[in-house]
Amino acid sequence: MSTYNAIEPTVIDEDLLKKAINEQVLSEIADVARKEGLDPIDVRSLRLDYKNILKIDNLWMFENLTKLQLDNNIIEKIENLGFLKNLRWLDLSFNNISRIEGLNGLTKLTDLTLHNNRITKIENLDDLVNLNVLSIGNNGLTVLENVIYLARFENLRVLNLSGNQICKQQIYRNYVLAHIRGLRYLDYRLVDAESVTAARQQYVDDIIAQEEEDKIVAAKKSEDKRQAELDALYESAHIQNIDTLFSSLFEDPDFRLFATLISPDPFTDLHDEFQTKCEVVINELKNFVLRRVKERQEEEGMFMDCLKSAREKVDGECMERLKAFGGVKKRLLQGIHHTTHQGEVNDLIKRLKDEVTVLSDELVSREMTLVEQFEDILKEFERNYTEISSTITEMGATSFARLRELENEFHERLTEAVVAAVERFIKGDTGEKEGREGGLTEAEMDDALRDLINDKDALVNAINSTHDFRLGKFDHQEDILVSGVAKNQELVFQREHEREIARNRERICEIVGFLERCQSEIEGVEEGA
Repeated sequence: MSTYNAIEPTVIDEDLLKKAINEQVLSEIADVARKEGLDPIDVRSLRLDYKNILKIDNLWMFENLTKLQLDNNIIEKIENLGFLKNLRWLDLSFNNISRIEGLNGLTKLTDLTLHNNRITKIENLDDLVNLNVLSIGNNGLTVLENVIYLARFENLRVLNLSGNQICKQQIYRNYVLAHIRGLRYLDYRLVDAESVTAARQQYVDDIIAQEEEDKIVAAKKSEDKRQAELDALYESAHIQNIDTLFSSLFEDPDFRLFATLISPDPFTDLHDEFQTKCEVVINELKNFVLRRVKERQEEEGMFMDCLKSAREKVDGECMERLKAFGGVKKRLLQGIHHTTHQGEVNDLIKRLKDEVTVLSDELVSREMTLVEQFEDILKEFERNYTEISSTITEMGATSFARLRELENEFHERLTEAVVAAVERFIKGDTGEKEGREGGLTEAEMDDALRDLINDKDALVNAINSTHDFRLGKFDHQEDILVSGVAKNQELVFQREHEREIARNRERICEIVGFLERCQSEIEGVEEGA
């Protein structure tokens, strides 16, 4: 455990980071780095070891960092690292860390060193799905069974646990080799196949139980992944929560209050019939939208292919023209250098200037042609994309109109059933004497429901309120679809316009820069002629 605390704790601030970056840059760019500084986004590796750092902080701007050394400090907590999404190598050895935490989101991390800390439990590493090397020696691990946690890391090949209390147990090595598959090195020693076989035979019962548990975990992980992908698909299609739309219709507390009057029959029949009809409409809408979204993606792909083809054609023509110009320029410059007649020199320089002017006109003309082609391609794309989006919106309007009709019908029948149940209750006919199913006895009824039955206006208001609640659910789901489709269309068109503007500006700058270099070269020739 670190004792590097002879001086005051250090804060990770701008000065410390700048100094650390300058200390590790290549010698050939060191001067430039010190004068102009390096953009944190360009930094791939960062050494902050032996700095007496107490708290991890202010690293958010290093989003492309792949290697981070924070060893030999006095850090007590792992924190503020979740935004380093590209991190692959992390060294936190020789600190004062007591708990593994703060590593969420580091899915690309392959090498983690926690050697020589105060950790007592292996935990909270679930997001490190690509973990290949783990060093957690010289800590406070005392429970051997805790090592089983590492069995979930399929890519783990190098593990160091040496220096922990668990290593003193006679069964330690066999236990680890039996439960953690794929290890090649354990505590700096090569793992051979014979040792693994013997260890697995020793713990065969445990392994069978673990494999069964692994299957359950794997199945859950697979299902969670499938559901996440489905949720992402539905969100991109603006139909999120559509599979639970019907069940959400009956979440209103008012409905649950008076529904007991007619449960289970006749409410079950009403509910099931309503559900069947609604799900037909909902499934038709869902499948239609998903098909159209796929068509929309295909349309976008064809648009990008057309743009790419047009740009590659123009780029090829420009490169051929630049190649031809290069040959002409070379011959003219050679002529200028080899002739001694001033008149011939002036003629050659004039020809070179004319060639540059012609080249400039041709490059700009080709760029303008490409811009015009983009506009034509974009208009066609926008027309097709808009047409697909419109069909989605129209289908949504039709479907939700059908759902509202079904709701109105259900509301009328539900109202009749509730009123009939109330009338039977008032008359004292709850079905008890004849053994009929459905309805509540007075003994089973709570005070709130009894008050509702005795106040006809309140009962009617409650029924109408549930009707409005269900209609509101349909309105909200339709609004998600309609507004989502419109927003998506707007963003896609805006994005393509912005991309083209940026590309055009970059190309014009390239042309201007090239011509300026040519002009500078000609001026140099003129001065030397």
